[in-house]
Amino acid sequence: MLASLAFVAAASPTTVWKYDNPFCGAVARVAALADGSGYAVALNASAGNTVDAHVTLVGTTDAYDAYLTGQSLVGTPDDRETAAVVVKLPTTAKIEYFFLDSYTIDGGKSVGCPSYVFELPANTVNAPPDVPGIAAQHLQALGSLSCGHVYTPAEMHGQFQSAIGDYGNKRLTVLARAYIDSNGYSIREQLLQSSGVQGVDQYEIGAIHVHQFTPAKFLCTPVVSTIDVELHYDP
Repeated sequence: MLASLAFVAAASPTTVWKYDNPFCGAVARVAALADGSGYAVALNASAGNTVDAHVTLVGTTDAYDAYLTGQSLVGTPDDRETAAVVVKLPTTAKIEYFFLDSYTIDGGKSVGCPSYVFELPANTVNAPPDVPGIAAQHLQALGSLSCGHVYTPAEMHGQFQSAIGDYGNKRLTVLARAYIDSNGYSIREQLLQSSGVQGVDQYEIGAIHVHQFTPAKFLCTPVVSTIDVELHYDP
C-alpha cells in the first residue's frame, strides 16, 4: 500500500507555550502600518516580565536591525506578549521577511536565535496610538544574490512514498509539522491532526523524521524552518 503526501497550511497548535519551537524561546511579530509610515513590531516569549530583542527586518535590497528595549510582557504563561512598537525605516525600504536575532529576558543573558525566517503578512495594521517610533539601524546591503532569491522555503527532497501496511478500507488523513534544521533533517515532529489510527499517525511521524528535506535558504544559505506535511492513506 502506498501513501501520498501533499503540503497544506495549518495554524499553530496550542502547547505549553503558544509559539513553542526548538529554535528560539521568543518570537517576533511584524506587520506593515496601513498608512505606510513604518512597521508594527511586537514580541512573544515563554516566560518573564520584560524583554529586549534585536529583530532583523529584510527587504529586497537591504537588511535592518530593530532594537526593542524594556518591553513589558503581559498575559498568560502560554501567550505572553508585548505591546507593538512602531519601527521607522527609510521610505524606500519595503520589508518582506523578518526574524528574531537575539533576546534578553528580565535583564539576563542574551540568547541568540538561528535565522528562523518569517514572511511579512499581507495584511496591514493601524499604528498603535501614542506610541513613539524607533528608528531601525541599517545592517547591510544585500547585493546580488547568486541563488536569485532572498528566501526560499523548505521542500520535500524527491519522492516520499513507501509501504505503509493495511489499516482498513477507509480513507485516512494525518497532518504533522516538521521543525527542520539547516541540513534538512527534522529535529522535532508535531502531530497537528490525527487520522484516528495510531499506526497511520506513527508512520507519518517516523517518515518525516528520517526524510531529508531540501532546507530553507536565506540569502542563499541553508537555515532552519518548518514544514507541514499531510499524508493521505488511500486503501
